[in-house]
Amino acid sequence: MRLGIFSRPERQATAADERLVVIGVRHHSPACAHLVRRAVKRHRPAFVLIEGPADFNPHLGDLRLDHQLPLAIFSYHATRHRSFASYSPFCAYSPEWQALQAAWEAGATPLFCDLPAWHPDFGARANRYADPHGRHAAAAEAAVARALGEDGRDAVWDTLAEQAPPDELDHRLERYFDLLRPGGDEDPLENAREQFMARHAAWALREAGSRKVVLVCGGWHAEAIRRLARAADGARPDVPVPADDEHAGSYLVPYDYRRLDRFTGYASGMPSPAYYEQVHARGLEAAANWAENAIAQAMRAAGQVVSTADRVAWHAHGQALALTRGHRTVLRTDLLDAALATLVKDGLDQPAAWTREGAVRAGTHPALVAMLKALTGERRGRLAPGTRRPPLVIDIEERLEHAGLTPGHSARRIELDWRVPADREQAHILNALRVLGMPGLERLEGPSAPRPAAPQESFRLIRHRDAEGMLIEASRWGGTLPMAATALLADRAAEARSDLKALSACFADALFAGLLALENDLTAQLAHGIGLSHDMGAVGAAGRMAMGLYRFGEIFGAAAHRALGELCEAAFSRVLQAAEAIRNDEEGLRAIPAFVACRDMLRDGPDLAIERGAFLAMLGRCLANAQTAPAVAGAALGTLVACGESSGHDIAGHMRRFSRPDQLGDFLSGLFALAREEIAADNALIDAVRTLVDDWPDDAFLIALPALRQAFAFFPPRERERLSRVILRATGIGEAQAEIRALEWMRQPADVADQAAALALEAIVARRLADAGLV
Repeated sequence: MRLGIFSRPERQATAADERLVVIGVRHHSPACAHLVRRAVKRHRPAFVLIEGPADFNPHLGDLRLDHQLPLAIFSYHATRHRSFASYSPFCAYSPEWQALQAAWEAGATPLFCDLPAWHPDFGARANRYADPHGRHAAAAEAAVARALGEDGRDAVWDTLAEQAPPDELDHRLERYFDLLRPGGDEDPLENAREQFMARHAAWALREAGSRKVVLVCGGWHAEAIRRLARAADGARPDVPVPADDEHAGSYLVPYDYRRLDRFTGYASGMPSPAYYEQVHARGLEAAANWAENAIAQAMRAAGQVVSTADRVAWHAHGQALALTRGHRTVLRTDLLDAALATLVKDGLDQPAAWTREGAVRAGTHPALVAMLKALTGERRGRLAPGTRRPPLVIDIEERLEHAGLTPGHSARRIELDWRVPADREQAHILNALRVLGMPGLERLEGPSAPRPAAPQESFRLIRHRDAEGMLIEASRWGGTLPMAATALLADRAAEARSDLKALSACFADALFAGLLALENDLTAQLAHGIGLSHDMGAVGAAGRMAMGLYRFGEIFGAAAHRALGELCEAAFSRVLQAAEAIRNDEEGLRAIPAFVACRDMLRDGPDLAIERGAFLAMLGRCLANAQTAPAVAGAALGTLVACGESSGHDIAGHMRRFSRPDQLGDFLSGLFALAREEIAADNALIDAVRTLVDDWPDDAFLIALPALRQAFAFFPPRERERLSRVILRATGIGEAQAEIRALEWMRQPADVADQAAALALEAIVARRLADAGLV
């Protein structure tokens, strides 16, 4: 072990320094966990201060219950315009968890001494232990890696700390963290937190009399806290509280090893939690043996053969790597590098994931993914009975019980009819829970086909092991189910801004959860977005959604019905303003749903305040204008026919104006989408299409084929079959033969695109044969 790279001047110790034992750790390090427990046992302090949210101190008793680790303190802070949440996770080998247990065993008083996790000085960190390291720290870590001959921060840590003799560990850590942040230099981003922890230390020293105080914190903070504690006045710092219009809270939630693993994006922990659990419980050598078995099983489950010979070669290679690198025993990187060398036969497109920072990247070799997943493990936490719970969880349980919807261990299907008041109450609850994303709840069916009858919904409900934790985490949004779902939808809507698809989804969720009366801004926001949008496809989707629900009348309530009417009117007005300006063919195709929505409003919305006459006049102008996109012209004609404003006798004449191969399919798409039922039996139209197509050369037909196929796709299979019979009879085939051939057309195994490609190839071959004089 070469530690000559570490150096710093010795400081002059004071009496207070000798009584204050600050232990800098790496979060979730087994070596640090053992170090903390030994230190508390040796010093028998009066207080054990722990980097953690001080606002949780009144509830420390929650952590003494018989939980199954891992778990986390979930902290949230909500204002009218922002909701923030963060986690302080614990597992059996977390130094913070061992500090708590050791304090209780030694009769010391444990206290969290850091600012609340929601405090602004944490910034946007979703995990309180994610310390910001700057360029100097990164350069220092790289220098240590080079000096030790290791590849990556985790390999350095294992070499420096996890395999260190216990009597050397505290000295090594002190020098290592001093190298990252010499002398605890001032860190403006962390100054408020460190001042708060240092003031806690000074207060505890005054309260402890002649006894010692142990403070456990991230190594980044240790020397700064020592320095700041000397200047603190000894008064206990006040724990910040939210303002009157803000809400904050901290509760325990179940956690799992997947979320704890650095390779899944956790910013401040150790990788491979299941492996380090073994290190903590049984030591490095036993952990390596466990890891070999776990990786071999995972790779075999993934379909890779791992023979006994492979295991022998892998084991020997790992031992050789450890010996070459000067390790006391096989460490995690030795094990993984040996597995890579002996079990993975393919070359890698990128460096192995364990040699760099951050989560596993897309494209990582599947064998490496299987290895890392095996070392992550499947352990999931569970809260002990009697754990304090937020009001939201209690409110949801009471609502589910009252409505007869308490989830059981067997899945149940729940059929709901909105005409029945009790079903509507259940629908509100289930849809609000769906907004919150409760595990174990799935919406199987919702209102689909537009119709005036009441909507039908069906759900699948089952008790899910993650439901409790998720609902505790959802408490950041409010203390009751309606409040939480409303706040979450408001946040989604704010995030969506002018995205009509996202806003429409928010509106529909609020409608079915019975929340529109609580979220008055959502209708106005969506209507405003519709009025400004230049995307007719998005306007059409929003209009169809609104009209489809408006048809149900006041089944959602009078206020919701009015809101739906406002959205219909906004969409209708926007289409009226923008339709004539559409010239691009693709934009015209995207605009078809907007015409469908307006057609439905004209036919089925007599109470809507829409300009029927102006809209019909606009359709006429679109149809007469030769510059109109073909799909828009077809949709305009189809709307007039569907609304009874055109007899349809001259459809073939209008079609001839858009009869080029690159236009006809788009025109028919617009026409069929708007007036499919009205023109399905129009033999004259079918004859006109057939006549045009028959007159085209092969290359023109191939150009038109994809768009024609798309146009006729608007007809359901039964109607397409009937159209096939009409076309076949027009060629002179008898009724019986036309029916047989129509069925063959409908059931042909070859894809239409493949048939088109075959026709194109045949045309090329025929042309070349002709050019060569062979035909």
